[in-house]
Amino acid sequence: MTDRPIAKRLLLLGMMSCAVTWSVGALAQDAVAQFPTRNITLIVPFGAGGPPDSIARVVAAGLSQNLGKPVIVENRPGASTALAANAVARAPADGYTLMAVDISFAVTPHIASNLGVDPFKDFKPVGLSAKSVFTLLAAPALHTPTMADFLKAAKAKGEDIKIGHTGVGTTPHLAAVTFIKATGIAPLLVPYRTVAEATNNVIAGHISAVFSAASTAIGLASENKVSILGVTGSSRLAALPNTPTFQENGIKMTGFENGSWYGIVAPAGTPDAIVAKLNAALLKTVQNKEVKEKLLASGLELTSSTPEEFGAFVHTQYTYWGETLRAAGIKPEPK
Repeated sequence: MTDRPIAKRLLLLGMMSCAVTWSVGALAQDAVAQFPTRNITLIVPFGAGGPPDSIARVVAAGLSQNLGKPVIVENRPGASTALAANAVARAPADGYTLMAVDISFAVTPHIASNLGVDPFKDFKPVGLSAKSVFTLLAAPALHTPTMADFLKAAKAKGEDIKIGHTGVGTTPHLAAVTFIKATGIAPLLVPYRTVAEATNNVIAGHISAVFSAASTAIGLASENKVSILGVTGSSRLAALPNTPTFQENGIKMTGFENGSWYGIVAPAGTPDAIVAKLNAALLKTVQNKEVKEKLLASGLELTSSTPEEFGAFVHTQYTYWGETLRAAGIKPEPK
């Protein structure tokens, strides 16, 4: 007799526990179904200006329109992208904090030993967003108007030929490493804080060349401030019709054929249904014909992928650049 009230209480507690569990689960499902209900933050691990920031803002505008809620761009540069990456990796996995990434997302783990995050364990791919064509700019004082002239000078002068970049693992550095590997030249690589600083030193004749986004090269070409020797990609740019591709020059820019790439990731654990909504909105954004044509003229090509395709692509890039950097003698260092 004395056991019966206890049994009833236990049964009641069990029912209440199930009800609470069901309620929490229902609320979670409801949050996913109604996503988004507030502003989304898109963190950019670089400063304002330049292709990563420009593309992030185009993507944010499109996502805002397609999701019906503002997507706010927040620039958080520093520590080789580690500041932004750690912030996003530790944010709630609810789709309201995202990160804009570029080629450095797959490269930085090979050059920095203490990032504090893993590109595959701590993040979930949302989708590819764009590709950026790159060009090789040479100093007018070098008197090398063609790629053949530049390579001839580089082979004859060795480290007297100086190619600027913006730090190990950055896009200009990866382009230079790829170019050196493809051509067999041995120039001196000179680091700068920004591409603008390196470009100004090319114009002034302090260094020989620098790899830069095509959008920068187009403006300089009209002023005859540099010689534009080559462009990545499979075809010439409409804005630079007289500049041959690296392919036309017989130079195989393996791993960098189309320049840099850009995409969006979310914290690991973000529900698949939310990632699917974000990817669908991203797909609509990059398929906007008016926006695509406007960016294409400056060497920026909007593109798309599924989350799975983007994840597989990042894995491929991670493996390739790891092998390439190790072959170049570049090892991880504390950042």
